[in-house]
Amino acid sequence: MKRKHTAIRRFLTKTGVAVCVLAAFSAGFTGCKKNQKDNDPNSVDLTLNQADSPAIQSAPQKWHVTNKRVMVLFGYDFNNPEIKESLLSLLRENFGLDEDGGLIYPVTYPEDFKHGVKGYASDFTAALQTEELDLCGVVLLGAPENTHIALARNQDKWEQEVPYPVIALFPQDDVLGIESTCDIVVDKGQTAGLTGEIAPEETDGQILQNAPEIIVETIKYIQLLDGAPERSKALQKHMQQMLEGYQFHHYTDPETGLMSINHFVLN
Repeated sequence: MKRKHTAIRRFLTKTGVAVCVLAAFSAGFTGCKKNQKDNDPNSVDLTLNQADSPAIQSAPQKWHVTNKRVMVLFGYDFNNPEIKESLLSLLRENFGLDEDGGLIYPVTYPEDFKHGVKGYASDFTAALQTEELDLCGVVLLGAPENTHIALARNQDKWEQEVPYPVIALFPQDDVLGIESTCDIVVDKGQTAGLTGEIAPEETDGQILQNAPEIIVETIKYIQLLDGAPERSKALQKHMQQMLEGYQFHHYTDPETGLMSINHFVLN
């Protein structure tokens, strides 16, 4: 029995030595490989460090490339360089500009209508009848005097059936002229003095605080229309849908007392 225990002890001793030698050899081999990797200038570490990789974030684009165009005229007040650039940035974000294949085709008075040093809004006709443009709408911002002449010439071209909506926001052109050549006219409210005359506005040279929102909503509504709206009482419903949440009333001519069917004043 004693001899049997002695044999087992010898076997375990030899086996333990072998295991220790094997473990040491394995550790040494691994260490060499690690040192070789650290010291080899030609080695490439392909380990991805998630903490070091930047997060890729992209906001979805609100618009898509289109062949259609909405011409936007930057007239009085809106042609102020700072105001214009701010609005162009807003329109670029929401609809895209013509130069990028977007919906908006901007023109500016008087820069784009000059003969020598003077600009003529009546030359707006040429822009409207540019053959390369597939217009689906026109938005006039602060339309200057004689804009209605250009619009009337465009009506003549289409035999009074212009196939797209023309909407004037805060125009400064002749009232009757702009009413007769636009489908919808939107004005800001004015305050009458004690004598009944329209008091000069403190906001002259500026635009309404909510004008950017009104412009965007107007263009969005144009995209929903299939051609120009009919000149009827239904225009009030169009106005309600276009500027949902806004209060307004029909414009009334101060001399004749006649109420316009397509001219609205924001309350």
